[in-house]
Amino acid sequence: MGCPLTRFVGRKSRVIPGLWPTRERLASLELMTTAAISLPRDHSDLASVAKAGAVVAILDGTYAIVLYSWILHLTTSARIFQGIASRLIGKGSFEGGAATVALGVLLHFTVAYGWTSIYYVALRTFAGLRALVESVGAKVIVGTLLGAIVWPVMNFIIVPLFGGRSVSLSNWQFSSQLVWHMIAVGPPIVAIVRCKQA
Repeated sequence: MGCPLTRFVGRKSRVIPGLWPTRERLASLELMTTAAISLPRDHSDLASVAKAGAVVAILDGTYAIVLYSWILHLTTSARIFQGIASRLIGKGSFEGGAATVALGVLLHFTVAYGWTSIYYVALRTFAGLRALVESVGAKVIVGTLLGAIVWPVMNFIIVPLFGGRSVSLSNWQFSSQLVWHMIAVGPPIVAIVRCKQA
């Protein structure tokens, strides 16, 4: 049995519109891929901060959705981000629909970019840190430590500062979030952020 895509491309009678790629769509995709590959890559400090912040925000948001919405069924994806927005605009955010979901996503990205920027400033300020993260092993250690700092600061300082409740140390969520931040928040920031100018 062949690949479903190759069996259906070109056989219009069996192609469901929008489901299987047509030859035109495949050619367009190939053109976009070629164009993306041939574009010059920006290796500036600012580009590395932008990339790291986006990666961390996407990873962390995905983790929250998968764990709390899909696995544990404690909430919905929309309410996760409306909950973030509620720290700024209050409980009315849960009735705000797509607008407050978008605000929550924006705030989530803002926090990710905030931590990424803090690391960049530290990297730019301290020559010892720049020298340390030259090796892959040191990047892993520094990233893990950064994640171990980010979560407690967010949980015990930032969240309460904006009217939220901290997760207690004895709660399983504290440990799971701590481990997650040590794996997928700190390390990507340290791995991606560059500081070529000191």
